[in-house]
Amino acid sequence: MLDILVIDDDPMIGVLLRGGLDPARFSLSVTESAAEGIALCESGSFDFAILDYRMPGKSGLEVAETLRRRNIPFLMLSAYTDDEIAVQAAHRGALGYLVKPVTPRQVELAIDTALARVKDMDNLSRAAEVSGVVGVAVGLVMAAFGIPRMEALERLRSYCRPLNLTLREVSQEITTLFELIDAEDRPPDVDAIRDYLLKERPKTKKPS
Repeated sequence: MLDILVIDDDPMIGVLLRGGLDPARFSLSVTESAAEGIALCESGSFDFAILDYRMPGKSGLEVAETLRRRNIPFLMLSAYTDDEIAVQAAHRGALGYLVKPVTPRQVELAIDTALARVKDMDNLSRAAEVSGVVGVAVGLVMAAFGIPRMEALERLRSYCRPLNLTLREVSQEITTLFELIDAEDRPPDVDAIRDYLLKERPKTKKPS
């Protein structure tokens, strides 16, 4: 189920979406205040947001900056058919722009389309990341654990986080370890890679 934040000063939008979106798929939190919407973003955890462009006080574009900083994908709603607004919304990170009045079905389709775009962008980002020494290390982890490419990348990332190490640093250590084995004229052995990633090691602190 997706936790969705709706920020729109028109109370009918909240009523419409609460009554029309599939409750088996979506859980909604609704606010009519841009300032409260920002506070909810900062204090909570949402999977998606639906945001009105024009609200009293802070504008939807100001709220959009918080959503983008918090990596919350969002759609922008507006009562105006205006290409300039659509461009501004896209520049702030909006993954869709809908003109009111809207139907719940239109909103559901727009959410699904936006989330598909997020997934595609994430996959492209990860594919670009898996190159050079990182790509070599990912290949070694795939062989060591018998897992697919993206799962191997996630395993490396999960190993890095608690140790405060970068993906490149760990990848360099793994490839160096494998090269040392090869230099000793020992048969290629990915067990050493598996042991490396399963062995506990003390956390390191990055210099401040």
